[in-house]
Amino acid sequence: MQIFEKYLNNLPIIPEVASKIMSIREDNEDYSFKNLEEIISIDPMLTSRILKVANSALYSRQKEITTLQMAIGLLGFKNIKSLVLLLTASQFSKKLISDDFYTNFWKHSIVTAFVAREIYNRNKDRADQDMAFILGLLHDIGRVALFNADPEGYKKILDHAVKHSKKILPVEKEFLKADHQEVGAAVMKHWNLPEIFVDIAREHGNLNVFSKHKKMIRNITVADMISEQLGYGSEEKHGPHFFEQIRKESDVKDEDLEFFLKDYNAQMVEDNLFKECEELFLIGKK
Repeated sequence: MQIFEKYLNNLPIIPEVASKIMSIREDNEDYSFKNLEEIISIDPMLTSRILKVANSALYSRQKEITTLQMAIGLLGFKNIKSLVLLLTASQFSKKLISDDFYTNFWKHSIVTAFVAREIYNRNKDRADQDMAFILGLLHDIGRVALFNADPEGYKKILDHAVKHSKKILPVEKEFLKADHQEVGAAVMKHWNLPEIFVDIAREHGNLNVFSKHKKMIRNITVADMISEQLGYGSEEKHGPHFFEQIRKESDVKDEDLEFFLKDYNAQMVEDNLFKECEELFLIGKK
């Protein structure tokens, strides 16, 4: 853990409110909306943002949503968890220096999140849609930690990988003695997020997955690579052979892939949640 300390120290601590909410098991029948309301209400900024989203076009209703109780009842527990982490991520990103790195990072991450959610939607797996969205959003968070520790140095590493057509993970390892997947897993642990967050950060992009959350990791990996193919790329490029190997182990069938590559982008950019994400993460960068 010592090698990761300088990267963890350059990231804000996830607010206690968000950490508490994310650690609640969704099958906890003893946990009431009232308990959730009490936790969220501790953070006035989070409360105001949740009310704003609840009143947005995404959840448009004839009656204005004026209380947390109303918002929680409308959005539901899973959506509240997703929203809390989404808002938390957007707030800490705004506190960091403005740079094209962040614009590209969040564009790639947001599209990965949307594709991941749609993978589960097309497979009629409503239970895991929201989790897939948040995991897609945060799968590459280790990159933020590496960049924030030394912005110019990390950009040189990315440029080196592109110039010499090298994979980014070994280049990070060569120059920093750590890669963004290891650091991302350390960040998730540091934030006290559930095990699946740690495993996604550490094992996405791998053919051999050791986590018990294999299917989710493979689906997030495929979403990651589809995001690249849609033009929202990260510096990590994957070849077609590798992509097909991963896809065969995922829930993305041939007809799903055709939909994502031909039709999904136009549908996604009209999604009200996508527009909310643009406002949260990409203000002034659209």
